[in-house]
Amino acid sequence: MDNRLKDTIKKIVQLSQQDPEFATELRKALKIVSSTHSVYAQNVPANVQAIRAALEIRANHSINYDFIKEERLKKQFYIDNLRMENAALDLKKDETERFYIFCINAFYQVENIINYYYYKTYPSITNLINAITEATRNDGDGKYSYKNTGREKTVGDIPIASKLNAFCNTFFPNDPIKMTYVSLRQVRNEGEHRWMTMIREENEESPLYKFYKYQSFNSVRILLIKLVNEVKKQLEEQQRKGTIPYINYEFTVEGIIHNKLPSACFISINGSNELVPSNLFSKVSNLTIGEKVNVTFHNKKITNIEPYQ
Repeated sequence: MDNRLKDTIKKIVQLSQQDPEFATELRKALKIVSSTHSVYAQNVPANVQAIRAALEIRANHSINYDFIKEERLKKQFYIDNLRMENAALDLKKDETERFYIFCINAFYQVENIINYYYYKTYPSITNLINAITEATRNDGDGKYSYKNTGREKTVGDIPIASKLNAFCNTFFPNDPIKMTYVSLRQVRNEGEHRWMTMIREENEESPLYKFYKYQSFNSVRILLIKLVNEVKKQLEEQQRKGTIPYINYEFTVEGIIHNKLPSACFISINGSNELVPSNLFSKVSNLTIGEKVNVTFHNKKITNIEPYQ
């Protein structure tokens, strides 16, 4: 091959590595399907596409969440997934920071999909508590089994550690993948400062350092996909058997104060503006336009608003 052509190819490769958007367009031109990009990208709702543009997200989502029937929740899954994949492509940050952000957004999806499964499967909080208790009965010879506190009202009142253990014990028995989910949760719990400190100090005794050493963007992605696929499989089987009711899920999403009047407030959520219920106006009365908040929905109604964290 002519050396000039080789030089041209080399420059194209370098540009592809430096500019993910160029790489994506090049793959399209060559009709090459990227293994890290989902074939479901064209199904992303239009308002999620708008959010992608606002957040300067270049990545495509890597998981198909179309089986989620609740529209707001489905959009939140896609947004968290896009943020996860975008972190992997953000070459302005070093790999350690990119991997941390990737893992955090991956665990948001882990936690939400586990909550979604248990909420859909056990409408009765009593039945849910019994299921979690039974599934974790032998964890640590009973040391880590779930104990009913008597204060549980919703699926969110049960720690994610217990729900995740219960799910893995039920559907991934004797699979070491359970410990990897545990490590992913610890990454979320420890926070960025502690994570970065342990990695940079090469604290080889730390579970977080071992997680960073042996896991990768792709292995964490596979971990998440395996969990989501299992939830989808179980819910579809329940739907087929007619054992699962259609229930509107309680979930929390990020919103922005869009407009304020003396006695009314509108919050922008996933591209639409929602009127704050009068009984919750006191929650936003001291906030200004542009401030972020966490908005909780239940049965399509806003039930709580808290400062963004």
